[in-house]
Amino acid sequence: MLAALQTPIARFIEEHANRSCYSYEEIALLCGFKTSDMIYCFMRGDRKVPLDKVAPLAEALGCDSAQLFVLALKSWFSDELFNQLEECFGAMHGDKAERGWILALREVFGGEVPEITVKMRRRLQILVGKAA
Repeated sequence: MLAALQTPIARFIEEHANRSCYSYEEIALLCGFKTSDMIYCFMRGDRKVPLDKVAPLAEALGCDSAQLFVLALKSWFSDELFNQLEECFGAMHGDKAERGWILALREVFGGEVPEITVKMRRRLQILVGKAA
């Protein structure tokens, strides 16, 4: 696809679909679609991902469902309305500083934050000067 013309959600879906262990047809079936046509439509930006299909699509793609859901919401709603939703619901999920850490971790890990291991936790403690 022409990445420069794709929407953020279309790029995200294509990148994860291409890395997935499933074919486009299998991803479509896991999401409840009969053919892969819908997956191609999502990747081209021709169709918006139905909000009730975000969770099964994220599972099929092996990506963070919250991140995909945010991209889906942004595709459905204006920036103004999305920002209002984020203010209302974002306040329930940590403060601004915590959200900043999460965004930084996603950036460091290329979009998907892996499960934290004991080794990673120790290194983080050393990094912030709280080594036990």
